[in-house]
This record gives sequence, structure tokens and C-alpha cells, in this order.
Amino acid sequence: MIRWLCLGLWLLGLGLAQNTVRVVAAADLQYALTEIAQRFELRNSGLRVELTFGSSGKLYTQLMQGLPADMFFSADEAFPMQLQQAGRVEPGTLRLYAVGRLVIWASNALVQQGLDPRRLGPRILLDPRITQLAIANPMHAPYGRAGVTLLEHFGLLRSTRPVRWEEMTGGIAAYYDLGFLRRGKAGFEFVYGENISQTAQLALTSTNIGLVALSLAKSEAMERAGVYWLAPLSSHLRLNQTYVILRGQNRPEVQRFYEYMGTAEAHQVLRKYGFLLPGEKPAP
Repeated sequence: MIRWLCLGLWLLGLGLAQNTVRVVAAADLQYALTEIAQRFELRNSGLRVELTFGSSGKLYTQLMQGLPADMFFSADEAFPMQLQQAGRVEPGTLRLYAVGRLVIWASNALVQQGLDPRRLGPRILLDPRITQLAIANPMHAPYGRAGVTLLEHFGLLRSTRPVRWEEMTGGIAAYYDLGFLRRGKAGFEFVYGENISQTAQLALTSTNIGLVALSLAKSEAMERAGVYWLAPLSSHLRLNQTYVILRGQNRPEVQRFYEYMGTAEAHQVLRKYGFLLPGEKPAP
């Protein structure tokens, strides 16, 4: 009896595992992918999508070390391509799903002081009242890299040596002249988030300003607490966001969710959170 019971429980667990799609995803997808997964589950009774969010670089490292997952959604194309080169991806499954957008978000408290990013754009960062800026760690977060290139583009940072993102153990200060930010005065402090979601939280609760993903700035909490300036795509590293099915995980339920990402319903959700779809141009 006990043997049969154990076998039954094992088979039940196996069935549950086979009906679950394990997804690891960039933190900028926190709201969009959660909603997409919920819609998918409603349309596919018995299937479940298990979501884990983090910085693309850290998730890549964990996947290379054997993290069990079926699909990987990155905030860039570099990390999935590296997985593909390492033989960790199902052939032919690397696909662009969206282009991410970067914003300068500022709290209502700053706006009340006349520091409104909608009016000032990146010039807001030259005001001496800005003493801290939340930014995702560029060592492993694509939005952090995009943020650094945005500051460079507008002449707010000057590099002192060639930047190697994968070696950026010393943070931004190791590669850039932070004094240049204030035209010779002491630069403000960079406050690093381990991923773009944590960066948004830092901007909300600590720094009052940050370089964050539009998809997070559109959340109810951030829209209620502040405003943002949307950076032109040409002003920073392009965030071509891609996803893959991981090697050996091309089960029917995984393939179904993979294809669902290309449907009009999934695209509607991505647009809702500010993502551009492949081939789309931003509104003027």
C-alpha cells in the first residue's frame, strides 16, 4: 500500500512538473510578463507558468551553473546569444520579443521643487539639489548599461578608459570621471540596484530620482509617486530584448507559451507597459 501511495505521489508530482513552464526573466518584465502568464493560464487550463525575476546577467550566470528553467527572457540580446554559443539553447528559438525603453523618473517631491524631468530632461541631473541617482548595476543589468550610455550621450559622463562591462567590478567610478558630471564639482552619488526593479524601488523610497525602465515607471505605484522623461532610443544602448527555450526543455507546454508570446494578446500587454514590438517605431 505504501509503495503504491509513493508511486502515486511521484506520478502526481511528475504530472505537475510537466504542466509547469519555468521561466526566468529580466526584472523589467515584472508586471508585463506576470499579466501575460495569467492570460496564458486562463486560455490553457491545467498549465501553469512559474516566474522568477532578476537581472539578466545574474540569471545568465545561474543558468550557466545549472539553474533549472525552461525559458529565459533577457533585457538584451547579448546574454541569450552567449547561452546559445555555449550550447545551452534549443536551436532556432532565440527570438526578439520587444525593445525596452529607458526613462528618468523623479518623485513628486522633486517636481514640487521645480525639478520636473518632463521639462528639464537630462538637464535635471545638473541641478545641485540632486545628490543621488538610482541606477541598475551595469555589470550585469542591461538597463544599467543603457543608463550609463544615456549619461555619456548627453555629456554628463566622460570615460577615462575603455569600458568592459563584464569586468566592471569597480562600478562606474572605475571607468568614468564623476567630477565631470558637475563641471568640476563633486559628482552625485550613484546608488546601485541589483536589477532594474530594485533600482525603481530605490528611486521610490530613497533617492527620489532614477534611471528606470518605462515598463516599471508605468506601474501604479510609480505613476502615483512621480513623473518621468522618456529617453529617445538614439540616446542610449538599444535594449533589444530576446527570449529562448533552454536546451532539452522544448516540451509541448513550453512551446505553447513560447508561441503565445507572438500573439496579438501578448503584444497588447507589452504595449500597455511601454515596450516597442519588433519592427515598430516610437511615436513622434
